[in-house]
Amino acid sequence: MFEEANRQLTKLKEDIRNKTKYEHRMEELSREQGEQKDEAERWKLRLADEEKDVERLTGTSLSGLFYSMIGRKEEKLEREQLEVLEVKAKYDMAARSVEDIQNELQELERKFQEVRYAEFEYEKILDEKEKVILQNNAGLAALAEQQADLSVQLKELKEAVRAGEAVLEDLERADDSLGSAGNWGTYDMLGGGMISTHMKHSRIDEAMENIESAQFSLRRFGKELKDVQMALDIEIGIGSFLKFSDYFFDGFISDWLVQGRIRDTQDEVQEKISEVERIVRRLEEEYSRLETRLADTKRKYDSIIELAE
Repeated sequence: MFEEANRQLTKLKEDIRNKTKYEHRMEELSREQGEQKDEAERWKLRLADEEKDVERLTGTSLSGLFYSMIGRKEEKLEREQLEVLEVKAKYDMAARSVEDIQNELQELERKFQEVRYAEFEYEKILDEKEKVILQNNAGLAALAEQQADLSVQLKELKEAVRAGEAVLEDLERADDSLGSAGNWGTYDMLGGGMISTHMKHSRIDEAMENIESAQFSLRRFGKELKDVQMALDIEIGIGSFLKFSDYFFDGFISDWLVQGRIRDTQDEVQEKISEVERIVRRLEEEYSRLETRLADTKRKYDSIIELAE
């Protein structure tokens, strides 16, 4: 039933492998050609210098006359001429390599064009076989439905992972700001003055902004987790901390209270970081598991179509 289609598929599979081979080889040759062009240019410049030396010795310049007077001109000329020949040979070799590589590239490009659309043709024939087989093969139809379900689940998992990563970014920024606020607060209590007080409150403001962002991200994360049937009960309870400021209090005791709130909130933020990290890991593990299942299902599906006779 599918003899001709299968014959074409076998040929196209070979074409696809050859296309990949041609692409890699053309990349290698293009790189080699660039290197040989550089090499040829170096020898070309060297050749120009050497030929100048020969011209100098064969002319009637003062230096040429000097070599003639002491009887070394021929010896010097012979040595310089040999150097020119050596450099010329190396230049010719590099230039020939550039030309040979160009010819090979042109031949590969010709072959590549012959198989350029092999994947497209392969998929086209498979699609035609698939339509016929799906009408008569309930097992293949079930595999097709399974692939669709797995693809949807993978998409939802990926969205949940991204949402979790967004939460972690906000929480980690809040953790950094709280840590900095705590350090400036300690310095403030030791008499750091208005600068340290200002820096502490600046960091507290940053932390509050990041915590608010994290709460928004957590709500979105919770919605994404519902899509993948995973429960999440996670909330940052910062309460009066959001409005707390020792600008409204005087004395050492209120400063210690601020420091305590900073530490407590940072501990809570770090707990949430650990919790979200754990959930994201679970999501990633589930994603990897479903990805493997989808690949196995697709292999079975493709095998049925390819081997159908």
